[in-house]
Amino acid sequence: MTGALLSCRDLAVEFPSGGRTLRAVDGVDLDVEPGQTVAIVGESGCGKSTLARAIMGLNSPSRGSIRLEGRELVGLSQRELRPLRPAVQMVFQNPYGSLNPRLTVGRIIEEPMSVQGIGTRESRRERVRELLSMVGLAAGAERQYPHEFSGGQRQRIAIARALALDPKLIVCDEPVSALDVSVQAQVLNLLVRLQKELGVSYLFISHDLSVVRHLAHRTVVMYLGRVVAQSSSRSFWNAPLHPYVAALKQATPTMDVLDAGYVPPPVLEGEIPSALNPPPGCRFSSRCPHVLPLCRESYPALRQVSATESVACHRVEVHSDGSASTPWGVVSMPATAPQSAASPPSPLARVA
Repeated sequence: MTGALLSCRDLAVEFPSGGRTLRAVDGVDLDVEPGQTVAIVGESGCGKSTLARAIMGLNSPSRGSIRLEGRELVGLSQRELRPLRPAVQMVFQNPYGSLNPRLTVGRIIEEPMSVQGIGTRESRRERVRELLSMVGLAAGAERQYPHEFSGGQRQRIAIARALALDPKLIVCDEPVSALDVSVQAQVLNLLVRLQKELGVSYLFISHDLSVVRHLAHRTVVMYLGRVVAQSSSRSFWNAPLHPYVAALKQATPTMDVLDAGYVPPPVLEGEIPSALNPPPGCRFSSRCPHVLPLCRESYPALRQVSATESVACHRVEVHSDGSASTPWGVVSMPATAPQSAASPPSPLARVA
């Protein structure tokens, strides 16, 4: 994408383990456009958080490229990265562990501005009050400590801290998974509102597919360190072109299924392979019910199968009219254009 705010190409992150190499992220391509939410989903251990930490500079890539507004980040020294850090901030999964319990909320939010040498002490304190109001916390909260707040309020504080430097991209690593369901909706609605008001982009990591369907402009599915499917279409989950995406959908009951009487879906056959010793060919081949000999021999390239969707699967057949079909009975019709980042996703139902 030519207008990408963030662009990753052939990104890999490897860790030595007992004389072997664990490829946590293996050749990922990713783009995030301005004002867009890109969701990354997949099972635990698929490399989602490692990818996010590499983008933040917390993990060093083994190969590949990370470009922010066209500028290469891989290979820069800490001194060279420092002026670029305000543009990309992060909200961590655990609001109980990501805030320093010895600092007041005001000091926590002010600290990034102090480190970057932004403004005077009084202007920074005024900015803190502005940010707290922006995330829905009452006046005077800056004088309190994190332990005096609930989990949802702490995550609002973490969001305020992430906004302190006016970032262009916020990496959200499971930001609501540690919260109650009702509180999750409040925090997600806050993120949607802030995106509308500020134009900030999100790289949103989540296990909750219902959240992703409402929040994301584009969805990227990872399996054992690789991208197996991505799409900017809302029909992505309705007509999944990759068997792993179909399995994720099947494992997520909808209200219609619950009303009809929920029956547990069939479990994928086989164990999740070890990232230290992935199967040859397609990494999903050891669990795929539609596997071919070719699948065990060569890894399928991530190919464009419609205007909105890319899939890495040998079994997907693209027809002359632009539609795509699979052996599991799914037919995807060609889309005229991808969902635009200028058209925000539908917000979740507000919780009083």
